[in-house]
Amino acid sequence: MIKKGRNLKLILFFSLLTFVLTTVVIVTWEQILRPPFYAWVDRNYPGVENGEERWKIQQRAEHFFISLTVDVVVVSILLAIVGRQQRRLAETQEQLAHNEKIAALGRVAAQVAHEVKNPLAGLLLYSMHLKSKVVTHLPESEAVLIDKIIDTINHLTKTVEQVMKFASPVQLTLRPLDLNQVVRDVLQLAEPQLSEACVNTTLVLDKPGVIALIDESSMRAVLMNLISNSVQAMTNGNRHLRVLTQVDGSRVRLIVSDTGMGMNNEQLKKVFEPFHTTKSQGLGLGMAYAQKIVEQHGGTVNIESRPRAGTTIAIEIPSEHPEVRLRD
Repeated sequence: MIKKGRNLKLILFFSLLTFVLTTVVIVTWEQILRPPFYAWVDRNYPGVENGEERWKIQQRAEHFFISLTVDVVVVSILLAIVGRQQRRLAETQEQLAHNEKIAALGRVAAQVAHEVKNPLAGLLLYSMHLKSKVVTHLPESEAVLIDKIIDTINHLTKTVEQVMKFASPVQLTLRPLDLNQVVRDVLQLAEPQLSEACVNTTLVLDKPGVIALIDESSMRAVLMNLISNSVQAMTNGNRHLRVLTQVDGSRVRLIVSDTGMGMNNEQLKKVFEPFHTTKSQGLGLGMAYAQKIVEQHGGTVNIESRPRAGTTIAIEIPSEHPEVRLRD
């Protein structure tokens, strides 16, 4: 039923378009082109004996010009519409391929993490037991080695938990919240990190509030990840972080901008790929996880960045009644 209604609208649109174009072309012919053309015909086919020939040339030229012009314009518009639809189809196919890749990587990573998690827990217990038995019999320099083993196991365990968290389905609990308050809370939590990195922060919040249907814990995690990425990208020079909220009709925006090193086009293309990172530490799951959460809110994530010119990340989500898509 929807397809038939769409087809009927297209038929009516192109019928009206053809009528308008035909009218414009006829007026253009009558007022601008016909007088000099008819004068040219009269000069080249003078006299009463050429009257019928003049009439045929004039009528054929008029019909040819009007029909050809209208056909060219309509076909050009059709080609433009078809081209746009093909681009949308290509973008959709690319997004589907990206989602399938993420799903496959998530399944493999979850399986590997599951196999590694229990042995790591055992190693941690053995190491702590070993420490309790020998720590009093070893010099401090050698006892430190056991602490390093325990720290390494804890780090690996944390990494495994991050992989499993990314691979697991996320169940959102959406409720109306003031996004401004979420931003304030996260920035307060990030204050020690910002202060240590000497980052100046500018907060531009829409007034009186930005109400949206949000899963608070997951959106906090997304924002904290974006702030951490910005801080790590600002290694020298002017270190400035700007966080902004906006209301635009039925959608709200959360924008995070920094003055960091930025990214080139190749890095931008891979920014949402799981396990892709340019940092010495980290798994490269932060932006992939952020995109996953935002899309499940029915929103989008857009990134603008240039090398040595900073990065701006804009999150846009519905303010109410989002289409929540739960994905693995």
